[in-house]
Amino acid sequence: MKIRLIRDARIRHKAGEIVEVSPAEANFLLSLNSAVVFEEVKEAPKKKAKK
Repeated sequence: MKIRLIRDARIRHKAGEIVEVSPAEANFLLSLNSAVVFEEVKEAPKKKAKK
C-alpha cells in the first residue's frame, strides 16, 4: 500500500515522501494522522490538433 507521509516517521523517511508499507504499518500511520493514502493520477491521453 502506498502512503504519503505527513510527518516524519520512525520508518526513517521524511514528511512528503511516498513510501510502500505493509497494510498494518499503513493502518498505524493513518490512525495517528501521520500519513494519507497515495493515489496515483494517470494522465489523460493527449489529443492531436486538427488542421
